[in-house]
Amino acid sequence: MFRRSFSGMLAAVCLLASIPAVPSAAADSYTMQVEVDLGGERKEISPYIYGVNEYTSSNLKTVTVHSTRQGGNRYTGYNWETNWSNAGSDWQHSSDTNIGDVSDGPAFAAQQLSKTCVERDIPYKLATLQLAGYVSADKAGTVTEAEAAPSDRWNKVEFRKDGALSLEPDLTDGVVYMDEYVNYLVKKLGDASTEAGIQAYSLDNEPVLWNDTHPRLHPEEVSNSELVSKSIELAQVVKEIDPKAEVFGPAFWGMLPCINAGSGDTFTDPDWEAVKGNYTWYLDYYLDQMAQAEKEAGKRLLDVVDVHYYAQDCSTDEAILQAARSLYDPTYVENSWLQPYFGQYFPFLPNIQASIDKYYPGTKIAISEYNLANIANEKDTGRSVVSAIAEAEALGCFADNGIYFATYWGTLADCPYAASAINLYTNYDGEGNGFGDTLVAAKTEDVSKAYAYAAIDGDDGSEVTMVLSNKDMTQTESAEITLTGTEEQYQSAVVYAITQEHSDIRIIDVQNDLSGNKLTVELPPLSVAQIVLSDGPTDKTLYEAPDITVKEVTYQFSELEKSVSGFPMIPLGDKAHLEKIVINATVSSDAGSAYGGGGGALCFNQVVPDGKTAAVWGNKPFSFALGTADIEVPFDNIFTVSKDAEAGTSEEVEGVTLDEYTELQGNWWAYSEKYEKGKDISVTYNSVTLVYEYDNASGDVNDDGALTVADLVAFQKWLLADGTKLTDPEEADMEPDGVLDVFDLAKMKFALLKQK
Repeated sequence: MFRRSFSGMLAAVCLLASIPAVPSAAADSYTMQVEVDLGGERKEISPYIYGVNEYTSSNLKTVTVHSTRQGGNRYTGYNWETNWSNAGSDWQHSSDTNIGDVSDGPAFAAQQLSKTCVERDIPYKLATLQLAGYVSADKAGTVTEAEAAPSDRWNKVEFRKDGALSLEPDLTDGVVYMDEYVNYLVKKLGDASTEAGIQAYSLDNEPVLWNDTHPRLHPEEVSNSELVSKSIELAQVVKEIDPKAEVFGPAFWGMLPCINAGSGDTFTDPDWEAVKGNYTWYLDYYLDQMAQAEKEAGKRLLDVVDVHYYAQDCSTDEAILQAARSLYDPTYVENSWLQPYFGQYFPFLPNIQASIDKYYPGTKIAISEYNLANIANEKDTGRSVVSAIAEAEALGCFADNGIYFATYWGTLADCPYAASAINLYTNYDGEGNGFGDTLVAAKTEDVSKAYAYAAIDGDDGSEVTMVLSNKDMTQTESAEITLTGTEEQYQSAVVYAITQEHSDIRIIDVQNDLSGNKLTVELPPLSVAQIVLSDGPTDKTLYEAPDITVKEVTYQFSELEKSVSGFPMIPLGDKAHLEKIVINATVSSDAGSAYGGGGGALCFNQVVPDGKTAAVWGNKPFSFALGTADIEVPFDNIFTVSKDAEAGTSEEVEGVTLDEYTELQGNWWAYSEKYEKGKDISVTYNSVTLVYEYDNASGDVNDDGALTVADLVAFQKWLLADGTKLTDPEEADMEPDGVLDVFDLAKMKFALLKQK
């Protein structure tokens, strides 16, 4: 909404000549031969490799995906009857309502997962079952060492209930039943074959770390016999209640437990040592045991062998750019602590497949948590193009190695480059088009500098999609692409790219004159692209940057007024054009912690959710880490509001705020390895910058396609409030500042004169 303003007198107007920028020196270039053989081997690509962990609710709103996982440390101690959960060592061993409360109804988390996935057309949902033995019995906060399980702070987990399964679980019996949980979901949502049903169940999360992540719940290291026996029993329960559901296990945290099962200082398990025999690594034994269990049960119990993968060498951009090669490339030797001792288990994915082929053929592979950038500092790496290049290579190698299911772990709102890399495969044009569903042979001369993955849909070779990277940090890649093994003659190519300059996917090249199934594409340094080749012409055009003006207003925190509660009040200004709020903060540790962080929120007293009329209190949460850094908070229409004030639960909603100020409540929570409440983490807020973006106005207020005297006269009359209507008043904001006044009128006159 624009406002008229006569707050200032137009005393003088100065026209400044624009000074052309000096072009930077062109980057050097190198040539890369890229071959696509459509007559070679073809592989069906599982759509479920394009997935994310639910992790934060914003993840499913950020990208187009075909699968999602609800899991992680929080779900080991999740009580489906009450929705209470325990954070373990991630956060003060707290039992609380982080996932939900009794008032939300049984299995709230899974039911919300189902609802969200149906709304967003996500066909495959993986939920986590509890295997460790105990779940939260209350929401009373920190569980002390003296209250470790078994104690009244925990409910016991039983896989089978001796009696009828109820849709109203008994909250007083001190026991939580897994068969009753799966049955509840089937009755409420439908079985795994339905749109709303849960397609798969994970046998808990990272079991060999329970003694580290959940020492109040499972103080001792899990033994080989405990893990295998519990896995078999719980898998049988799932298959009896929902035979169409798939079972995932063992959800190992990475390569090391696949090798020797242990998690302690010695990385060994005596129980495993007694049976290891001639097995190459522990994963052989696990698969063999599940295969034997199938024979005894008369049906398959483990459908998908599931491991997690976090790159161990991601200290530099150079390392992140090569990280995915440890998954598939036998020639690559990563510089990590794993390599000197366990180098024979690289590359990881082919070794998993070899175990399956030998001990349990037909088992699928899942990577239900992975991140190839620096997960400990994902805000920095996620805002760098290197994370996009690494993520796109991971997705390509998942397709090439026949992976069935993969879900990225991380906060995609903080990692726009990683989000765009996923969209490069699933929605590169913003219209729902993605990478083909059948992989065809493609290669580059040097995978350390550029990788290539190509696909078609089914047997239809009329269109080829190819993901191609340039890992070089300084040189443009001149990719000479040759397509063979086909009778198709390709006429056009469109290059959708993610570059250093911007995380958005943008068209950087369009070619309509291909000949001989050859083309040359130039990719700038540090970029990754989706190249779409077609046997017909294309009407796509190059990306044109919007004609906008960015304005920034910065306040020192010492300048800001305080609310009645004593918190700094940040003036929002022109909310219609406010894009983001950037808070500069210095975070330190009074106790000398090496790592740590926390979070707070920008708070609003008058948030009106869509479809509502009454305003509610809401906030935009943010997080911080040790050091001095900018915290970016998007000023979008997403707010966190209270769902149940008494229970302390909240939810994200879309809406608007009526507030003219936002209140900074800057330290709601904190963590570190030396955390002590009231001590350790200190936060100093230095400055706040409000970033506004305006579409540059043309002055065409009557919307007839050109700036004329008629526009000038109409705008002048409008300013005088004589009842004149403007068809497009936004085009009068020549300043731009969200206020229409005599300064805009003066600029409109100059613009008109320049046309003469």
